[in-house]
Amino acid sequence: MHSFMLHVFAAACVAVVPCIAAAAEESPGGDPVLERCLVSLIEEAKVPAREGGVLVELRVREGDVVEKGVLIAKIDDSQPQMERRKAQAEHEQAVAKAQSDVDVRYSIAAELVAEAEHKKALESHAKVPGSVTEVERDRLMLSEKKGELQIEQAQLERRLAALAAQSKEVEVLAAENAIDRRLIKSPLDGVVVQLFPHEGEWMQPGDPLARVVRADKLRVEGYVDAARLNPEEVSGRLVTVEVTLACGRRESFKGKIVFTSPLVESGGDYRVFAEVENRQDPGSQLWLLRPGQTATMTIHK
Repeated sequence: MHSFMLHVFAAACVAVVPCIAAAAEESPGGDPVLERCLVSLIEEAKVPAREGGVLVELRVREGDVVEKGVLIAKIDDSQPQMERRKAQAEHEQAVAKAQSDVDVRYSIAAELVAEAEHKKALESHAKVPGSVTEVERDRLMLSEKKGELQIEQAQLERRLAALAAQSKEVEVLAAENAIDRRLIKSPLDGVVVQLFPHEGEWMQPGDPLARVVRADKLRVEGYVDAARLNPEEVSGRLVTVEVTLACGRRESFKGKIVFTSPLVESGGDYRVFAEVENRQDPGSQLWLLRPGQTATMTIHK
């Protein structure tokens, strides 16, 4: 029982402390070697639903490799689809009305007729006083004025139709955006490691659909003895990371130190981590370097 508890405690210590032996060894070439470094993820995401609704399509399973922007699921979009069709029809109607100048041309023609009638009446009255009564002359003048105002009204109606067309175009775009928000896409290149709902389930906005992790590049963390190496001697250096797989198989990976902590911790060490290019096993196509592994990191001078 005691040995079991000691084993659990030792395992927990390894998980919490990425590297307890900071630059404890050197390679044959004199390069610092960090033991018991921790492999972890650089990038991961819990992909959320942006709109509520029934999950009608799920295109991935655990273990699938996905690319950034690829569609992985779809929420029912029947309502915004209908709203888009309605807005599209109203937009086309408003555009047709805005493009038509029939009312303007009719108003111009009507105004020309009224102007001619008024002019003829004035000429008749000038030749034969009293041939056209004053009331009739006033009526014809008013008719001419009305024609001018109808032209302005027709032009105003056309401008209003153009504004209505712009408004309907915004409604179309809003409906298309509502449709797009129901398409759930991967935010990064990676591997699907967990799915939360199933097809047919209801999702609320913000509910996680899938967990996607980046596997082609990983982080390796270690601690460097501040008394032996200064941060400027480590920053930006190339590294070689080695891990031991099952049956004693050892694999090495190339990377580069991308972060050195400005803080020296209680043990006299400071934290560094390198970004390391991962690769797949030629036979199984599975990634060789996996988050949670412990590794040895050699910092090249």
